[in-house]
Amino acid sequence: MLTFKSVQHSAVASVIGLLGLFNAYSSQAAVLNGDFEAGFSGYDTIGDTIVHTGIFESSYGGGNSTAVISTTPGAEVDFTFSGNPAVSAFNLETFLGLNAGSLNAIATNNAIEGSAIRQTFYGNANDTLSFDFRFLTDEDVLLGHNSPNSSFNDLAFFTLQFNDSQSYVFRLADTYSNFTDSYTPFIYETNGQNRSFSLTESGYYTIGFGVLDVGDESFASSLLVDNVAVVGGEPVPEPASLIGLTVFSLGAFMKRRHGQKAKV
Repeated sequence: MLTFKSVQHSAVASVIGLLGLFNAYSSQAAVLNGDFEAGFSGYDTIGDTIVHTGIFESSYGGGNSTAVISTTPGAEVDFTFSGNPAVSAFNLETFLGLNAGSLNAIATNNAIEGSAIRQTFYGNANDTLSFDFRFLTDEDVLLGHNSPNSSFNDLAFFTLQFNDSQSYVFRLADTYSNFTDSYTPFIYETNGQNRSFSLTESGYYTIGFGVLDVGDESFASSLLVDNVAVVGGEPVPEPASLIGLTVFSLGAFMKRRHGQKAKV
C-alpha cells in the first residue's frame, strides 16, 4: 500500500536521479566548441594538430580560430606546427575506432601517417550535423600544368561512429580536388567547403577529422576544420523540465494531502 511517506521519498529520489541525468546530459548535449575559439577544449587529438588564429584563419562564421590537422613534417614544410609529428595510419585507426585497414580502403596507395581530432556528442534523430573544411597540400595537384599522382594522393577525411557501433570513414578531398594557390605555408589549397547531413537516430556520436599521407611521407598535407555544429531536429525534453514536472507533482500531492487532513 502506498503511503504519503513512500510517495514523498519516491518523488525526492526521482528529483535526485534527474539532477544526475541533467548533469550528464548538459555536458555532452551538443558539439562543444565547434568554432574552436576555446582551442581544442572538448576534443581529443593525435599527431600534429593546432588551433590557429593567423595564417590559417577561417573564412567562415564570425570567429577567428581554425583547427589545423597536418601530416607534417615533410620536404617543403619541414617542421611540425604543434611540436608533435604525425602518427602511423594504424595509430590513427585505433584513435578513431576504425577497423584495421579502413584508411587503406579509401586511399589509392598505402596509407602512411597522419593526424586527427575527435569529439563525442549527443544528437537527436533528424538533427543536421555540419562543418566547414579546406584541404591544403604540397603534393602535385590538378592545377595549371601540374597533374596529381595516384601513388602519392594525400587525402582528408572524416569519421562517424554511433554509440559503440562500428566507426565509418568518408573522404573529403584529395589531390584530384579543385585547387588554387595557397597563401599558407602550403603550396595549394581547395576552396572552403561545407558538408552537412542528417542524423538517423538519437544517441551518442563520435565525429573525427583527419588527414593522411599516402604512398610516402615526403610532402605534407593539412586539413582545416571550422564551425562544427548540430542544428535542428526534434528536441528531447530538457532534464530541467522533467525536474520541474516532478517537483510540481510532488507539491500538488502534498497540497492535496494537506486538504484531506483539514477535512478530518
